[in-house]
Amino acid sequence: MLSLFTSQPSYDPGKDPQFDVYAVSTASAACQMAFGPGSVRVIVTRHGQVVWDSAACKPAAPAAVWFQTGVPQLLTISWSRTATSPAGCAGSLPAGASGTFQAVAMSAGQDSSVRTFTLTG
Repeated sequence: MLSLFTSQPSYDPGKDPQFDVYAVSTASAACQMAFGPGSVRVIVTRHGQVVWDSAACKPAAPAAVWFQTGVPQLLTISWSRTATSPAGCAGSLPAGASGTFQAVAMSAGQDSSVRTFTLTG
């Protein structure tokens, strides 16, 4: 099971949004699985348009992690919102943009619930 939370509901200028991604195994026994920035993708959208995709950052291959049933593993991914044009890892958010955004995490064919957060101008 995959869950995504934002570290705050709203971010002031100069503050980078942080996304906490929790993965929990529901298997009947301990298992090993790749878990890290290279296997977890966070996508930020605004008005239905993708403004940032962590996969564009070309993260290193994830390490194999042991999961115990019901015990969450945490991964924190930050988004530097300083992009001034569509540019890969930086995203496509104009400098100084504000408003309401949505984020979702994806990994191994699973999606988290969508989280809404605000960037203030």
